[in-house]
Amino acid sequence: MRYRNHAVLSALGEGRWPDREVEALVDYLRYEVLDQAVTEERLLFPLTGESLADGPLHRLVSDHVRLRDLTDVLAEARHTRPEPALLVEILDTVVAFLDRHMREEEAALASATAAGVESLRQPFRCHLWFPMTEGSVLDLDVLPHEFAQRAAVERFLRLRPGEQIVVRSRHELGGLWSALTCRLPGEIGWVYLEEGPQRWQAELTRRAPE
Repeated sequence: MRYRNHAVLSALGEGRWPDREVEALVDYLRYEVLDQAVTEERLLFPLTGESLADGPLHRLVSDHVRLRDLTDVLAEARHTRPEPALLVEILDTVVAFLDRHMREEEAALASATAAGVESLRQPFRCHLWFPMTEGSVLDLDVLPHEFAQRAAVERFLRLRPGEQIVVRSRHELGGLWSALTCRLPGEIGWVYLEEGPQRWQAELTRRAPE
């Protein structure tokens, strides 16, 4: 989070509007931080033995709602382009909010599981996948082989219609093609850029649903 915040501030320091940086920050909040919040509410909160009406958990749930609101504010700022000082103020609010929230969340959930929410996600999904898949080129070889295809599908689902991503691997990509066409029939444009024998590479385009 701090890395993405720094990227936005650096762009402002260069005198340009941080369109790509704000988009990356919003995507991270939506697809990772908020997803983890939902998983915690569903899987970890019941393990604490407390009611959602109880103080600590009630505050965490309220925080998650607030985080959704702050994410929407950032998403709107990407389109309205407020004055840089206002954008910095929004970012400071988000960073300070998350810093306080994460400390309180860790204290409230420490007794629920030592391994954390990642160990309970079904199917398994690692929080570390996101920074390894958020660029325009997805190298499946840097991901654990047994989870690479799932991570690639999640990355494709984050694309908007018309957006593209290049996927490459030392292994054939037929399994990924099958997984995507089953999940999103008619929404995938697929062009091979390289077809073995040492490396496979394909350009994928997200199409609007037919």
